[in-house]
Amino acid sequence: MADHKSDFTPGSMDIREQEKTFAGFMKYVQWGVIIIVALLVFLALARA
Repeated sequence: MADHKSDFTPGSMDIREQEKTFAGFMKYVQWGVIIIVALLVFLALARA
């Protein structure tokens, strides 16, 4: 690896935008799972 100096300090980056994006992604995943499970339950009951 190259030896070079950097002004970067680990843990100093602003990650608010990434946190908001991840929270939105998790919300859509959660609703997707709920819809899929509800659909599977409906199909299982309709078949009975």
